[in-house]
Amino acid sequence: MILHTSSTLILFGVSLCHSFSTNHIQTLHRPATSLQSQVLDFIEPTTGVPVKLVGSMHYNPASIKLAQDCINSLEEEGKLGSIIIESCDQRWNATLSSELVQNALKSEMKAAYDLGIEYGRPVVLGDQDINATVSELKSGGKQAILDLVQPWNGGWGRLVNSISLARKEAVPFGEQYLGAGAFFDPKLLSAAPISMVKYPLSYAVKSPAFVAVVGALILLGGADADAYVSDSVSTTDLLESLLFSLLETAVFARIFLKELLADRNVILAENILEQCRNYEVTSNNNGWFDNFLKTDNVDKATNAVYAPASVAAKPEKGQKVVVAVLGLAHLNGIKKLLTEESI
Repeated sequence: MILHTSSTLILFGVSLCHSFSTNHIQTLHRPATSLQSQVLDFIEPTTGVPVKLVGSMHYNPASIKLAQDCINSLEEEGKLGSIIIESCDQRWNATLSSELVQNALKSEMKAAYDLGIEYGRPVVLGDQDINATVSELKSGGKQAILDLVQPWNGGWGRLVNSISLARKEAVPFGEQYLGAGAFFDPKLLSAAPISMVKYPLSYAVKSPAFVAVVGALILLGGADADAYVSDSVSTTDLLESLLFSLLETAVFARIFLKELLADRNVILAENILEQCRNYEVTSNNNGWFDNFLKTDNVDKATNAVYAPASVAAKPEKGQKVVVAVLGLAHLNGIKKLLTEESI
């Protein structure tokens, strides 16, 4: 899409951002003992509403079960509020238009949606529109390349700074965030091969033209590489190859951390916050009583995009929990945005 082999890297990055973070995550040492370590529970500070972020590796059976268990448990307790899923209307309509994707290639997002419809709860398509994401990927990749080829004009410094800032925003560290164990849980990893098959297949079904173009680029790239294979590889060749790989990795790191994670985290966090406003607990001394008696029936999530067949949200009596089913790599950054009131 951007460099000769960057189309492949970007497609890989879309999958990667839903399963593993960058190797920065490996510096976190808090152990995990179960899949519940992939859940972040906290109170959104401006509304006092509980939020549950459920992390997943897309299409992973363990993640599907985790999402279902969390939603079912809250429904049984009478606390289930809105459900936010990491998709936009364009992608979700493509999902609903294919029986194969809905059933044989079922994801944790579809499982969460099905339960939301069954329980009559609001289901929100909380992600950025795919066209906007693709546009930002192109723009971010172009800027990263321009910075790479202009080291004399401060380009390398700008690139390093943008990567560092995006990392701090998208993948914060600390005891209040997911640890490395959440990403390397044995149950999750044991089912990872299923994800690696189902995820690209779902893309092939929903966007065959896009996958065909990317596949052609991969094949062409392989053909070009084979044309230059020789029996002897010089040290210079190896160094050139290493340098090119490092430069390409820098471009990928920039668009992965900023466009694929940090920028989309803001959109997802805003949609979560909007849903929290529908279940807001007042802050005065009689807050619980006022909350019990409130009669305002107007949806406060004015920018929400509700999934087909979903009911719209509205203020309700009693405490509700807003649930968001997201790729694992998004959780820490979204919690940081919501708890630090950064949006």
